[in-house]
Amino acid sequence: MSAIQPFDTHSIAGFWRRIAAFAMDALALGLIGITLGAIFEEQLVSLGPWGRLLGFLIALAYFGPLNSRLAGGQTLGKRLLQIKVVDAQGAPLALGRSLLRFLPLGSVWFLNNAQLPDGVLFSAWAAVFGLAILGLGASTLYLYVFNRRSRQSLHDWLVGSFVVNAASQGALAAEIAGPPPKLHRVVCALLLALGGLAPLISQQFQQQEPFAQLGHILHAVNAETWVVSSGVNQGATYTSSSSAGSKTTRHLSINAVSRDADIDNAERAQKLATLALAAHPAAGQLDLIQITIVHGYDIGIASAWRSHSTARAPAKWLAP
Repeated sequence: MSAIQPFDTHSIAGFWRRIAAFAMDALALGLIGITLGAIFEEQLVSLGPWGRLLGFLIALAYFGPLNSRLAGGQTLGKRLLQIKVVDAQGAPLALGRSLLRFLPLGSVWFLNNAQLPDGVLFSAWAAVFGLAILGLGASTLYLYVFNRRSRQSLHDWLVGSFVVNAASQGALAAEIAGPPPKLHRVVCALLLALGGLAPLISQQFQQQEPFAQLGHILHAVNAETWVVSSGVNQGATYTSSSSAGSKTTRHLSINAVSRDADIDNAERAQKLATLALAAHPAAGQLDLIQITIVHGYDIGIASAWRSHSTARAPAKWLAP
C-alpha cells in the first residue's frame, strides 16, 4: 500500500469559494437570529449593547464545533461548497483549536458597529478596539486576497489551519505549510499598528472644530438616562430641479437609541434638540435639525429596529 502523497496548491480552496461558504454560514446564522427575535424579542431588547455578546456566543457555538473534527471540518456553507478546514497534516482540527480559530474573525464581526460607551470611545481603550476591529479586519481581508500560496488568513495563521477542497487527503506540501512569507507578516504588522493608532488620531481631530462641538452634543445626549447610545452627524444635502434651480440644505442629525419603546415621545425629541443647540450654538444657523429615536435589538447575526424621526428648523425646536 503506497503512502499518501502531499497535495499541491490546487487543493487549497480558492478565494471565492471561501467567501461564498462564509456568506451561506452567515445566512444560516441570520435565520437563527431572526427565529430567536420572533420568539424572544423582549428579552433581546433588554440585553441592549450586550446583545452582540449573545450573537458572538451563538456564532462561536456554530463555527467552533462544525469547523472541528466533530463535523469533519465543515460548516453548512463549507459542506455545500465542498471545502473543509484541516491542519498541516490534513487532519480536522481539535475542538479547542477550532474555537480559538474563530476568535479573530468573531472579534471583527461583533465589535464592528457595537454600541460602545463614551468612556471607551474617548479614552486609550479606543486603541484596543481599533486594533481588534480595524487592524484585524484589514489584516484578514489582506490575507484573503493576497496570500495566494496557502490562502491562510489571520485566524488560520493563529492555529495553523488551512481550508482545502473536501476531496483532498494527506499532509500539505512543505512549501505551503511553512512559515508565512515575510512580506505578509510585515504588512499585517503595519495594518494592526495602524488599526490601533487610528482611533487615537481620530480623537485628536475630534478635539478641533467643528468636531469638538459635535462631541459636546454626543456627551450631552448620552447623559440622558433613557439613551443607550447615540450618533451625531452634520452635513449638507444638495437638490436641484429645472424649475427651482439648486438648493443646499444644511442639517444636523441626531440618532438616539432608546432603552424603552417610547420612540415617538415629542418631549424627548425636544429635549435632545435643545441640548444640541446649547452645546453647539452655531447649529442655530443650520436649516434643519433632525432627531431620530430608535428602539430594538442587535445581536450581530440579526437585528430589528423601530424608529421615529422629526425634522424642524432650529427656531421651531426652540419655539414654546
